Amino acid sequence: MKTSFKALYNANHSDACTMRMLSHAEIRREILVLKGERNLHEAARRNNLAKVKKLINEKVDVDCRNNLDRTALHWAAAEGNIDIIQLLLENGTDVEVRDKYGMGPIHCAAWFGQLEALKVMVNGGARTTIQTKQGMSILHCAAQNNHINILNFIAESLDNFDVDQMERNDRTSLHLATENGCLEAAEKLIIMKCNLHLKDKDGATPLHVAAKKGNIEILKLLLASGIVADDRDVDGRTALHIASENGFTEVCDLLLEYGASSNAETLKEMTPLHLSANHGHVEVVSKLLHYGCGVNAQNFQGNTALHLAAMGNHADTAKSLVQADCELDLPNYRLQTPLHASVESGLTEVVEVLLAGGASLDAKEKSGKTSLQLASRGAHVALVDTIIKAERYYSTAREYHNNDLGYVEPHAYLRRPAHPSAEQMKEILWRLSTKQLKSNEWKKLALYWKFKLEHIQAIEHQYVGPHSYKEHGYRLLIIWLHGIRKDENIMKLLFEALVAIDRRNLAEQIRRKVTLHGQKTCSPMACMIT
Repeated sequence: MKTSFKALYNANHSDACTMRMLSHAEIRREILVLKGERNLHEAARRNNLAKVKKLINEKVDVDCRNNLDRTALHWAAAEGNIDIIQLLLENGTDVEVRDKYGMGPIHCAAWFGQLEALKVMVNGGARTTIQTKQGMSILHCAAQNNHINILNFIAESLDNFDVDQMERNDRTSLHLATENGCLEAAEKLIIMKCNLHLKDKDGATPLHVAAKKGNIEILKLLLASGIVADDRDVDGRTALHIASENGFTEVCDLLLEYGASSNAETLKEMTPLHLSANHGHVEVVSKLLHYGCGVNAQNFQGNTALHLAAMGNHADTAKSLVQADCELDLPNYRLQTPLHASVESGLTEVVEVLLAGGASLDAKEKSGKTSLQLASRGAHVALVDTIIKAERYYSTAREYHNNDLGYVEPHAYLRRPAHPSAEQMKEILWRLSTKQLKSNEWKKLALYWKFKLEHIQAIEHQYVGPHSYKEHGYRLLIIWLHGIRKDENIMKLLFEALVAIDRRNLAEQIRRKVTLHGQKTCSPMACMIT
């Protein structure tokens, strides 16, 4: 549907070709406009020829202006009201009158594709080279609104017209057509032999603009016409950088097919992979990896794509990078690995992904802290437990499986204990930690089960009051439970541990209760004791 001139002129206005809402001051001024002048504008807009003649005969000024300095000719030109335009011209209206944004009636006609109106005004003396305050010509106005009829008229009837003329921001008509998705206008401008490689004030070519908008058809046109795929803007970005940052997978695929470099770096040494990972565009990440981009490239801060995915809390993207065999432990300028960065921010899902891939737990960042110490200092209790589970898993399960596990889904060893009787054991362990163990006995169990001193310190860092040891003990027991293999006898292991810390009576008591419970319920827990 054609947008009415009035509707556009009352919409938000940010430059010479965009209209805006009236301010309170402008509304007050509008009220002061003589009634006859308002009627003239309205009659010109509605193509009421008789009314316009009557008002002119009543000596209403044909060049009277509204609050935006627009005259009746602006309205008639925008609506394509030829008879009104001719009548106004016959009565001496200024054919090149400008509104407060520098738009003349000729611009209005080009903006709305009113070719006949444009011709009448050109024949009436309007210059085709005038510009708005934004530096817009009629070519700019027509191109960004896809008015091929106006473009054809310019190409066929106007001499020495500069198809590459730039507006105030150094954008050509091709930039504007591309920005607004005007494929036919872009095709016509290319036929008119416009320069594909001109850059705006930000260094962007039309290809950059098309990539930002994700307009695949215009991209195909530009690339097929010979535009350079790896041209840079003022920040060193190529079109592939922009498409990657915006998550346009199809655009990235097209650019890569036309030879765009997947390893091109911006001034801040950001590759397309960095930008897509930073925003969590996992499909784009996969596409770039498929085309062989450098998965371990580091930017000016030393961050890899995995760092940026981790800091952005993009677990799926991090998983994709981990499974692509990226280096998990490269340090950035703070000597932080991706695991440090995600732990510091308390990002549980990303931490699980990195642990599942085998990220180092011994690496220390600039302050000398490991990821476990960072989690403890940040009071990330769940992460402390998760890291300890992972470290014990590395030292037992991976060795048990000959260290050849690759990426292991976190739920397989971090989120749920693997042993089939784990759920039944949780009640026993809760009672043991809160009712039966003394304050320091959980630490004795930890040492018996070969927990490291830093594990104990990290667990103990949590403080919930004078009885914190109960919570510490339960956390320890649950972490221990996660490390039990499916083929091991949980009750036997617990019995032996309690005996080892001189709590044989407690061990016997628990065994009797479990045996009794097993006999009553026919639970398999009873057979785990022997």
